[in-house]
Amino acid sequence: MGYRKGAAAERELMRMLWARGAAVIRSAGSGNSYAPDVVAILNGRAVAFECKAWSKRELFVRREQYEKMVEWSQRANAPVFIAWKYPRLGWFFVPLAYLEKKEKHYGIRVDDVKRLSVDLDVILGRQGTLF
Repeated sequence: MGYRKGAAAERELMRMLWARGAAVIRSAGSGNSYAPDVVAILNGRAVAFECKAWSKRELFVRREQYEKMVEWSQRANAPVFIAWKYPRLGWFFVPLAYLEKKEKHYGIRVDDVKRLSVDLDVILGRQGTLF
């Protein structure tokens, strides 16, 4: 994902979260730091998102980045979701744990993401609860 495309997707997700009443912050140096791209807090509960704007049939996350996000999730006691913006299909949200371990990375296919995606309002606890 190119920087401009990725940053635009992150800002779009931030607007979506803000419109739903969450306080949001974008991590500086996304992808190279210990934190996921976007963190949202609503009603005292934090949730994080690793944003991907990707048009391929499978999404990949480097093993090191995946492991950093798992550690961040544990330290923050907050779930991390992959937020995948797919052209002409929109946004999909899946828990980080849904990615399949491969030899050098973690990945998930778009067909699986479509089936497993969680509604953003559910993630934020505005419509039922997930955790």
